[in-house]
Amino acid sequence: MKSKLDYWTNVLHRVIATITFLAERGLPFRGKNNEFDSVHNGNYMGCLELVAKFEPFLSEHISKYGNQGKGNVLYLSSIICDEFFSLMNNLVLRKIIAEIIEAKYFSIIVDSTPDISKQDQLTVVIRYIKPNGNSVERFLTFLFSVGHKGEQMEEALINKFKELA
Repeated sequence: MKSKLDYWTNVLHRVIATITFLAERGLPFRGKNNEFDSVHNGNYMGCLELVAKFEPFLSEHISKYGNQGKGNVLYLSSIICDEFFSLMNNLVLRKIIAEIIEAKYFSIIVDSTPDISKQDQLTVVIRYIKPNGNSVERFLTFLFSVGHKGEQMEEALINKFKELA
């Protein structure tokens, strides 16, 4: 049992390192498809493939489990990637919220624009002063289809802040 646990732990270390690398740089994850050995599989799978070229463990794992499709838990799919990204996002949000609570001053910056699918989205950014006096500006979230009136935006913001508290 220990060797199986070690195996999957090693897979997860590589997957999480890849997700962290892309997230820290603000790079997109997905491509046009989710298949290994495709030039259109995006940065997430592309990074895993690149590491696998030089790392026998990951190379063997991708060769054995890479394109098995839905219903198999192999820690390589975009679904798993999204779940880890969501967990990391929640940790970062908690850290930002703790810093905002500690801050003496903060402001909320919002901008409403349509995204690529023409769906209106409200971008929420928080600017605050850390105890050391440094000004920090952090992206907080996107809010979709909240309306164009100030009251609608205010209500959406208040609801989001209640959700985050």
